[in-house]
Amino acid sequence: MSYLTGDTGPVDYEALQRIRDIFLANEPLVTHHALSGRLDPQPELNVTVGEGFGSSPSGRFDIVWTERDCYNFHYTETDGVDLRFDRHPEPNAPEKHFHEPPDANTTVPSCIEVEPVDVVTWAVLKCWRTALEHDDPSLVNTRSNPP
Repeated sequence: MSYLTGDTGPVDYEALQRIRDIFLANEPLVTHHALSGRLDPQPELNVTVGEGFGSSPSGRFDIVWTERDCYNFHYTETDGVDLRFDRHPEPNAPEKHFHEPPDANTTVPSCIEVEPVDVVTWAVLKCWRTALEHDDPSLVNTRSNPP
């Protein structure tokens, strides 16, 4: 499910393919991935990882990237951890923002300042991986302009 709002433009399918390829090449915990069809009304990339925070055995990234370079990297676990890196217009939040765990209800500025799709993807992976290695989802948005 995409959390993009407003006039963010159509989904950039080629960007989703690049993001998928970066996940597959750089994250050994990827256990499954699915990219909905190009003709789907709202294409989305889903990537499952075989480890989560605390006792969660896995997590999932649901990703959307638009032709106007708006994005949504939503990470969720069945045990209740939700967080999101977003770039899109949103009232009362900076264009690049982060929805904090555990429930992604609180919005703060994002630590990710870069903009190219490849570099944003590496940054999201670096932020998530750093927090996972410390088993602390509150650390996801604490890096300084990753990657």
